[in-house]
Amino acid sequence: MMHPYREVFKGFFAPIVNLEIWTGGRWVELDAYIDSGATFSIFHTDVATILGLSYRNGRKTMIRVGDGKLIPVYLHKLPIQFSGYKFTAVIGFSESLGVGFNLLGRVDFFNRFRICFNDKERVVDTTYL
Repeated sequence: MMHPYREVFKGFFAPIVNLEIWTGGRWVELDAYIDSGATFSIFHTDVATILGLSYRNGRKTMIRVGDGKLIPVYLHKLPIQFSGYKFTAVIGFSESLGVGFNLLGRVDFFNRFRICFNDKERVVDTTYL
């Protein structure tokens, strides 16, 4: 499936995609930046609130981020719908995530999809394996 990049700043485009997380009897649509350098998918804690999750009930781990700091992340296994497929994926939540968007990392996504970035055409191709 082809996902067009989205303009995040004037003239700057990024591989931000839609996915859905099942919670409370409904699918909640969210956006996330596909980050091939991230091991785990990490979402802001306000997303956990939207989902009705008590994020601190997840498995706590410390994750090293781009500036070298360690941040606490609470991992949960959640039903996901992405690129036309439903599966369970580990999603982490952190109040210390210092970027302005959710991150879609490698665990449970890159082993299910071949993810190809095409910056020239500003699209990302996610082919189910």
